[in-house]
Amino acid sequence: MSPRRTALVTGAAQGIGRACVDALQASGLRVIGVDIKDQDQRGLDAVIRADLSDADVCHEVIEAAGAVDVLVNNAAVLVEKPIDVFSVPEFDHTVAVNLRAPFLLAQGLVRSMAEREWGRLINVASIGARTGGISDSAVYAATKAGLVSLTRSFARHYGGAGITANAVAPGAIATPMAVDQFDRSPELHDRVVSQIPVGRLGTGAEVADVVNFLAGDAAAFVNGVTIDVNGGWVMA
Repeated sequence: MSPRRTALVTGAAQGIGRACVDALQASGLRVIGVDIKDQDQRGLDAVIRADLSDADVCHEVIEAAGAVDVLVNNAAVLVEKPIDVFSVPEFDHTVAVNLRAPFLLAQGLVRSMAEREWGRLINVASIGARTGGISDSAVYAATKAGLVSLTRSFARHYGGAGITANAVAPGAIATPMAVDQFDRSPELHDRVVSQIPVGRLGTGAEVADVVNFLAGDAAAFVNGVTIDVNGGWVMA
């Protein structure tokens, strides 16, 4: 019998991250959840509370997690502000959480994956990586586009070591982040849904199902791609 694989999911406390925890745990993986918030520990084998905007903390997470087979970089922050008033601290914080932390975690964990000749890097990007964002989310969208580029770089460099790197780009998903946006702007909700061919918001579980596929053996020849989960809103 093969040893039980371990997945590390960031932003695991809610939304897409929590859905990924549930899907991976149901597939038999040992799951470590990382979040700055308190977490529901259902299905989790370990919990790490961490502020991933701190580079030193990212390295501490790597040490605490041990051998990880599947890394799901899902944690992100969204600061909605017009470009002309977006501050340098807000820019730096967004980049630190959304782009630097995924890079550092992947950089640190991929070494042991390469030693075992098996690994999965899965980055949760965004439809904003394709569009630049439809609200005041220019910096968020830019970090997600950067994450797609990093995904391709890791795929190219580590594919020969038995490691695949892929991204998932959710569209309008009914997560706490999106619901907060729509609560502040019902008009935005109506405008978005009207542009989605399937006529509704997606669910965290629908994104997690794609992540779960990419985490498994069936996706061994899927490498360096970004899979859109957006109901046809943007067809790239």
